[in-house]
Amino acid sequence: MIFSRSPAAPSVRLLRRALTQVRGHFLRSVAWAALRQSAFLAMPWLLGRAVDEGVEAGSPGGALLYGGGFLAAACVEYAGMRGWQLWATLADNRAGTWLRTRLLKAILAVDTDTLQRRTGTFGDLTTRATRDVDTVLVWIHGLTTWVVIGLTALVLVPAIGRLDPLLLLVAAATVPVLLVVNRVFPPVFGRRAEHLAAAHGARGSAADELLTALLPLRGVGADHVLVERHHRHSAEVTRSTLRLATVGSVWEAVAFAVPLLAVTAGLLAGGLAVADERITVGALTTFVLWMGTVSLAVNAMIARLGDLAEARIAAGRIARVLDLPDPPRPYVGLPERDVLRINGLTVTRPDRAPIGPLTLTATPGEWIALTGPTGSGKSTLLRAIAQLVPSSGTAAFGDVTLDTLDPEQLHRLVGFVPEGPLLLHGTVTENLLLPGDRPPAEVAAAAHTAGLDLALAQLPDGLDTQVGERGGALSGGQRQLVTLARALLRDSPVLLLDDVTSALDAGTEAEVLDRLRAATADRIVLFATHAPAVRARADREITLAATPGTAGTEPPVPGARGTAPAREQEPLHG
Repeated sequence: MIFSRSPAAPSVRLLRRALTQVRGHFLRSVAWAALRQSAFLAMPWLLGRAVDEGVEAGSPGGALLYGGGFLAAACVEYAGMRGWQLWATLADNRAGTWLRTRLLKAILAVDTDTLQRRTGTFGDLTTRATRDVDTVLVWIHGLTTWVVIGLTALVLVPAIGRLDPLLLLVAAATVPVLLVVNRVFPPVFGRRAEHLAAAHGARGSAADELLTALLPLRGVGADHVLVERHHRHSAEVTRSTLRLATVGSVWEAVAFAVPLLAVTAGLLAGGLAVADERITVGALTTFVLWMGTVSLAVNAMIARLGDLAEARIAAGRIARVLDLPDPPRPYVGLPERDVLRINGLTVTRPDRAPIGPLTLTATPGEWIALTGPTGSGKSTLLRAIAQLVPSSGTAAFGDVTLDTLDPEQLHRLVGFVPEGPLLLHGTVTENLLLPGDRPPAEVAAAAHTAGLDLALAQLPDGLDTQVGERGGALSGGQRQLVTLARALLRDSPVLLLDDVTSALDAGTEAEVLDRLRAATADRIVLFATHAPAVRARADREITLAATPGTAGTEPPVPGARGTAPAREQEPLHG
């Protein structure tokens, strides 16, 4: 149970915490819902009294008095409903912000390998942050309904008993049937909801792959593979949805039919009671309307139980992200510039040869080229320095190891530009300002250093050019330079650049590298590269062997130049 004091599953703990975050809004919605339901339950009684005054007693004045009371109760019911929905909506909006913020922080706080191992692909992360969060919000929004259901039972049981004990017996006969129905269906509904959530996650992953790789695969005639995979996952979503809907529809239909049968039986019993003059016509009217309320309450209860089953599945999927280990990473005082020390940095993955160990010391102003054959682990080691993959050994800035830093402080200290640039829909400027606002002069300076003035020279809108979905309106080289300029805007003391000039022509590459060299005179820059132009400008070159985990060397690059004298290349010791 959600509110049990016994040790709870992660999904239940998350639902409790989400509700705790919005308890003020939730309690206000409860108060308004109680007011609304009190007025709603009073309306059938007032209507019944109006009928009795007009028909039985022949008193138009009495009928008008109770009729006015009925209208007043209707106004209170309307106001209560408005207040209920207002505060319930504010509660689920606040809970949604809290959940998505926690998801984002958790994703940023851990390395990508751990995240994928625990949660699946990044497309599935999108499903958790959208559909799963929305499912939890539906549960929070409807939670106040349980107060309405409880108040309905509390009021109507004695009220119907006072009308006539036989009518109460008819209403009570529905209880054991409903208990059996709600014992049988929820487990089946929950299992099928879990299958549907997994199917949505798989389709999200397939959609992410489709958007990312469709054009490259279309170029070799293999795009149909991704399209067919997406179709298969979409078909599974359809099948899972239909299976869930089948259970839900039968569950709701059975639960809805039981109170209707009780109303029918109540009408027969009530008609006999009216004939025997045990109750009045107005009392029978009140009973019928109250049984309609019971039917509504039962339907609401079925819907809320379904919401709970789906919310627990969704919360469990979210909790697998939030429960990832979060090591203590306090903010610490860091100098603006210091030495980067890498000692024995090694990446080990299941069923693969280890990459490393990498050992180096880099001072501000140095450019170090990390070279080696394709697959030797250059990109992986850069990601390990950026704390994006698990590794052994140490990476430290001055006396502070990077894995002890708060994620935000780490990302400000170490700027990482991956080989595959990521751009969001919008203009070039909007993509440059994703890390935060900067003065126009700083944006222009970073764009100039990265060579965007050269790359965008043929585009009339310049930095206001729309990049398209995932940067698809720009060339590969233009996308690389946008991400390079974005990293420069953060003014990180350490820059990790993964083959960022691989898509540039030789002339543009040389100009960009010369500008970058001048702009990073006080920063540490590590390149993963094959490019001769980068290697020629590097102060040192560290060569990885073809087989990761073993020593490897390459002939020194003649004429290496930079702000420091050219030195012997530094091999990776195995």
